[in-house]
Amino acid sequence: MYRKILGVAASALLLGVVACTDDNPADANAVLPGSSGSHESSSSLEGTVPGSSSEGAENVSSSSAVGMSSSSVGAAGVSSSSKAEKPKKNTAACLWRGVDKKTYVNTEFVDVDIGNYAGLWYNFDDDPDGGMSRVVFPEVCVFETPEYECMENLLEYYGGYSGAIVLKKGILNEALAGVGFNIAGVENPDEYYTKHIQRYGDISGWGGVCVTYAADREMFLRLGADSVTFYEAKLDKSTEFVEKCVPWSEFVGATATATSTAAEAAKHAHSIRIVMKSVEETRGHFNIAAIGKFDAKGACEVDGFAYVVTKSSNGAEVGTIILRSSSSSGVGGSSSSFTPSSSGDCVSPESVSNLWYGPKAIDIYDYHVETGLDNGTGTSGYWFSFDGENGKANVEWPLQQWQYVYEDGLYRVVEECKGICGTFKFIDESVTGIGFNVAGVVFHGNDEVPDIADISAWGGLCVTYAAETNMDVVLSNDTTYTYVEKMALLPKVSLPKSTEVKTVCSKWSDFVTYAETPSDPTHVASILFAAYGDAGSASKFNVIGVGKYADAKNVCKQGAEPFVSRQFLPND
Repeated sequence: MYRKILGVAASALLLGVVACTDDNPADANAVLPGSSGSHESSSSLEGTVPGSSSEGAENVSSSSAVGMSSSSVGAAGVSSSSKAEKPKKNTAACLWRGVDKKTYVNTEFVDVDIGNYAGLWYNFDDDPDGGMSRVVFPEVCVFETPEYECMENLLEYYGGYSGAIVLKKGILNEALAGVGFNIAGVENPDEYYTKHIQRYGDISGWGGVCVTYAADREMFLRLGADSVTFYEAKLDKSTEFVEKCVPWSEFVGATATATSTAAEAAKHAHSIRIVMKSVEETRGHFNIAAIGKFDAKGACEVDGFAYVVTKSSNGAEVGTIILRSSSSSGVGGSSSSFTPSSSGDCVSPESVSNLWYGPKAIDIYDYHVETGLDNGTGTSGYWFSFDGENGKANVEWPLQQWQYVYEDGLYRVVEECKGICGTFKFIDESVTGIGFNVAGVVFHGNDEVPDIADISAWGGLCVTYAAETNMDVVLSNDTTYTYVEKMALLPKVSLPKSTEVKTVCSKWSDFVTYAETPSDPTHVASILFAAYGDAGSASKFNVIGVGKYADAKNVCKQGAEPFVSRQFLPND
């Protein structure tokens, strides 16, 4: 049985993640002419198949753990010697890094022209043997014609092969699931999803394997010698990314069929896998950032540290591990934040709000953002709100009679709030917010979609606001009104909660994804102000000014009450 994360044509091998199994005798027999095994295919994000359940692993001796070059956080399991004393890594031995966004490991058997699936990452589980384990990935699939580009997005936004492993034994004595790649691929790539003939390769010359990872449970690095034979070495739990280099001599037999040494088995190997296993039902998280050949000095340079999601949002569950750049302080990075001042050499909030400033709005033409980039339809800059998925959250305006037709009554909001104010309300845990289209919309019959604009000349954004919860300023390139689903993929900066008026100015380089991927200000459809909340929660907000980036050092205090407390009467 096989499952794939996304459908990939043979000609588009590198665009997907394929889950396959080769350790189930019914599915992956020895490489003999005409041998095959049946399997199923699916578009599920859940994992697939290992074959036979494994025996408990023996303890292995301590192998080389090489620290990552992070300027902010030290790697777990690294010696206390100074960074200057650390030996230079043999980067020529590095076979794959997630930050390079390649969906396959360069096993040296990869043949892109033939497309034999060598080195392509996949996930597997114990379902064929009666287990109920699975691998779960963050929701990063975005439909881009003609493919679902899941793996590419996973690497871009999480910095590596990141996910959760749910271990449930079912009828087995031990639960098992993980990820891996085939050394030499398959004999019949054109029929990969219907027939499976495993290819083997000689990787004894690698000397072993280096893996850079972070995980909240111990894992095991496995060498697959045939359909039922494995050798493995333990990867200790690590709260930071660490590179562990394991020579073949430290791989021990994990199955009863493992009678030779791993060095001998590596001459005829089919896969490298990284697994979690347990005799109890449990859950773990992992992020595989790099793979290399064995070198005691290390093989892959990966700069960064482990950021662990502490609140479920953007399609990533609590515990998800993200590789964050060590040169950044996180989302919102180096944004300039100003607490308004009432004295000293200060600049007015209006002076950094040259696109729109609520307190100066005097007629209906002042109630939208003057982007200067309207596409000729006269639809740019008009404020709108967006709800959470399936109506789980919404924006409540301070206007009873215009709650559902706010476009017609938005000028009343601005008059009352001296900005765009309201309440984020959460029926369930979700996201909601407000925004405006930069260039306006494009009409297609009775439908309209946001147009794309180049806002790079602005240099960034200054936002004057007050909010009872953190908000994200998000740059959306979505032209299908599906930005709620894509929110995890979009670059953003954070506006910290403040019950007093506050100004935050951010350069475009400050707008980054969770994996620190920078924004592309030349390709923006909408600017969104998004907030996340727990079920039953509510928080007030007011966006008062929006302007092009300014290197202001001190912004004068506005003084006005930022939140509206009065509700308009129906006939007011």
